[in-house]
Amino acid sequence: MREALEKSKGVILEVLTPRGSNLRKFLEFTEKMWKTGIDAFSVTDMPLGKVRMAPWAGAHFLLERDMDVLMHFTRTTRNMIRIQSDLLGSYALGVKNLLILSGDDPKHGDYPNTTRVNDISITDLIKLAKSLNNGKDLGGRAIKPSTDFYVGAVFNHRDNIDLVKAKEKVRAGADFLVSQPVFDVKEVENVIYEFNEVKLVLSVVFFKSEKQFRIFSQVPGVNIPKRYLEDLENKSDEYVRDYTLSRVLEIVDELKGKVDGFYVVGIVRDIEGVRRLVEIAKGG
Repeated sequence: MREALEKSKGVILEVLTPRGSNLRKFLEFTEKMWKTGIDAFSVTDMPLGKVRMAPWAGAHFLLERDMDVLMHFTRTTRNMIRIQSDLLGSYALGVKNLLILSGDDPKHGDYPNTTRVNDISITDLIKLAKSLNNGKDLGGRAIKPSTDFYVGAVFNHRDNIDLVKAKEKVRAGADFLVSQPVFDVKEVENVIYEFNEVKLVLSVVFFKSEKQFRIFSQVPGVNIPKRYLEDLENKSDEYVRDYTLSRVLEIVDELKGKVDGFYVVGIVRDIEGVRRLVEIAKGG
């Protein structure tokens, strides 16, 4: 994945680990998707506060099968001791690519009364991961041997305040940034030039049905442009599938020479659609 982003040709597909301990369906799906030509699976860390298998476990099984991973690493369900412990443990299991996030609020998940932990800020968590590469933790204590983490962070390209925070993440040491889902080229054209000092990955998503689109549009933090919502209002499942895939392919084709990669959101399970996206993204 790192090599692909360095060449501005990266495609990453987000996947969710199982809700239970059986990995059979997870591994069958990822093995099929790997054949589309993607560069890594982005393994999520309990999105929406729902209990799922630990991301380091799912990531390890993919790495064992020679599939690269970008593992989500969130801070709000871990205290400071656990954070550093899990970083070192993940690295020992082969995880080198991290997408560092705060994490979804647990009060919306399976255990609403779970404590939200704020032992460390998102920028300090990025600094910690990068400092481990230099053989030290945030307290200056030696870590031997050192790690080699390639660290990413997320940002909302539609939010000016978040754009400022994204620049702070870059100063903290983030090697690349991943956007919120993009629905129109125009909404990111100006943002692209603000982050020319860091690798930039744009998120995209397409839908299999009107119901799936409606559910996704209500997820906290998702902001779909009004025109896009109007275009899909009261449309058939077939129309939604064709429209959203064609829009994504247009975005990829138009922006592939201006960004370093694309990140396909985890609800996408359309193997042929992902294959077409990869072909366009990696084409001349």
